[in-house]
Amino acid sequence: MNELFDVEVEEKDRRKGAFAWFHKKKISGAKALAIGAASIVALSAPVVIFASRNNSPLASSETTVLSGDYVTTTTLDGESTTSLVSGSGKKTMNGKVPGLVLPIRGSAPTGTTSTTLVADGSSTSTSVVAPPAPPIVLSPSTTGAVPTTTTTIAPGSISRTISFASTSAVKTYGDTPFTVSASVSIGIGDITYASSNSNVCTIDAVSGQVSIVGTGSCEISASIPASGTYAAANTLVPVSVTVNKASLTITASSAYIAYSPRLYVVTASYKGFVNGDDSSVLTTLPTCVVLIPGGFDISSVGRHTYATSCSGAVAPNYDISYVGGLLSVSNWS
Repeated sequence: MNELFDVEVEEKDRRKGAFAWFHKKKISGAKALAIGAASIVALSAPVVIFASRNNSPLASSETTVLSGDYVTTTTLDGESTTSLVSGSGKKTMNGKVPGLVLPIRGSAPTGTTSTTLVADGSSTSTSVVAPPAPPIVLSPSTTGAVPTTTTTIAPGSISRTISFASTSAVKTYGDTPFTVSASVSIGIGDITYASSNSNVCTIDAVSGQVSIVGTGSCEISASIPASGTYAAANTLVPVSVTVNKASLTITASSAYIAYSPRLYVVTASYKGFVNGDDSSVLTTLPTCVVLIPGGFDISSVGRHTYATSCSGAVAPNYDISYVGGLLSVSNWS
């Protein structure tokens, strides 16, 4: 047994003897009060000495004497209480005495311990220990942090558009080349151009330069391949190009002859060929003749001048107009 247990046993034995003596002597109330107080002080001396020896902190002590019996309450740092009860009647005395520090092997949560001791020596002790503090859950601090979301974008999944600033053009066969330009709404990539009718217009796929090679209509479109996360795109509205025919003038020849106007061969001359064309582009050559109405010339003076003309020529890329000529005969007979 340790020293503390021996002190507690000795104190209990002294208190039992005091109770028996009071009971046998049947001392009056006033004397009992004085004797009881002195006995309590005497009985508590070993505990005080032991506590002092252990350098214990001071504790509050409250003593209540009931008709020769008493109750002692001792509080150490507000944590434990000891009561001794017997008889009836009440008188209370408060004071400060050194507290009792029990040997401990480790730290435990703060709790409350109550012990009740009655005159017959039986005791009931109830201890209540405060539950441990709840665990502390630490959560990451987001103070000053910027939430970020990582999103994986599949290659070519972002749609985009490609368009022309102007979607119409009117040209004439023989006009100089012109350039179209498309732009993409987002992302980068190489834009490629194409013509819907290479018989009317051809285009440089990279530069977008358009050359007129025929009359009619064509459409210029543009496309861009997929690039990184951006999808491929094609123009929804192409450039509509209209090419009109060039003007070609065919003129019948004029001449001065001496005899036989019917034997004269009228020739045609051309004005208005473009793009290096010549009469070879005519799908039908013109018919040129000397006009002799009713066998007579059309001259009003001397009746020796005749008209010449051409007609019937066909050229896909030209609007053809005609100019007549004059045939003069000096010796008509």
